Amino acid sequence: MKRFRKLYLHIGLGKTGTTSVQRDILANAKLLESKHDIFYPTHFPHERHFHGNHSILLRALYSSHADVRARLVARGLESAEQLAAYNKQTLACLERGFAQTGAANLMLSAESVAHFYRPDMLELAQWLSGYADEIIVLACVRHPVHALSSEIQQRLNIGSVLEDLYAKPPFYRFKSLFQRVERAFGPGSLVVYDFSAAVADPRGLTRAMFAQLGIDLGEQFRPRPPSNTSMSHEAALLISALNHSLPVMVNGARNRLRKANEIQRLAKIPGRKYTAPAAVYEQVVASMKPDLDWLREHYGLALDASYPDPGAAYDSFSPESIEAIALELAAYSRMRYGLLSPLISSYASLRALGSRCYRALGGRR
Repeated sequence: MKRFRKLYLHIGLGKTGTTSVQRDILANAKLLESKHDIFYPTHFPHERHFHGNHSILLRALYSSHADVRARLVARGLESAEQLAAYNKQTLACLERGFAQTGAANLMLSAESVAHFYRPDMLELAQWLSGYADEIIVLACVRHPVHALSSEIQQRLNIGSVLEDLYAKPPFYRFKSLFQRVERAFGPGSLVVYDFSAAVADPRGLTRAMFAQLGIDLGEQFRPRPPSNTSMSHEAALLISALNHSLPVMVNGARNRLRKANEIQRLAKIPGRKYTAPAAVYEQVVASMKPDLDWLREHYGLALDASYPDPGAAYDSFSPESIEAIALELAAYSRMRYGLLSPLISSYASLRALGSRCYRALGGRR
């Protein structure tokens, strides 16, 4: 069995440019292997949505909890047999890649690890320790207030509704998470750095991350152009309403009335920048103060943030959004008419033919 000198496990955190980093590494994986002696697994033909993120691959391997299984069902892994087959293919791809690479070090990137329950994280650490002499876990942190709108949008994309997210805002509990990581991977295994400093780094997010490991990627490493996947405030309201009226999951299974492209189309509705109500930000600040104090004490990181300015009434729709919605509805009506017109025409023709046949056989109207 292949054994690496070091294993770098990047766990996000979520909403710290993780997707951009993963796509940069994916695009430069061969360079990373040949020049920097780091193997980044990229070949997973059974995972059609793989774009450099190992999250679903590792999450599926450790999914004993009911809520984790429910999320996997939403991804199409609905039975134990499907999950077992998926995991078998994942392990085969990893083993094949490990055997073929000549690199001395391994890197995986999976922000899902930051959501692992303690038993799952312990099992993951034990499994990974069989492949490397040393494991270094890398985490980028962002003030919860700055990350909140992105965290909420991500959960809307998988079926949540705003009312639930405001009642229980999503954010990382730094203290419990990092203590869980160090218990699983060992004291001193965790490297933590500040997202705001990485954003300000002229070398870019990915080079800034590798710099935390003492690795200079050099000029040959070509980052991909950044992409903005955020949705407008108006789009968030619409998606939340859809998720409330037609839940993504019904009785433990994916709702057959929901289509794959619904949320993507709504998310493109333009408008003003999404912001939660001020009371939600205040709740996050109050809840996170002990964690932020702990982070400053243990990792020397002082995270600061200010509340975003909503700029308009929470429930209002901008003229730009109203116009976009009107055009979307008009396009849908044209598409519907285009699909139904041949059917209506065929029905009229068949009805006329039936009438002629009826009269030819001596019937009367």
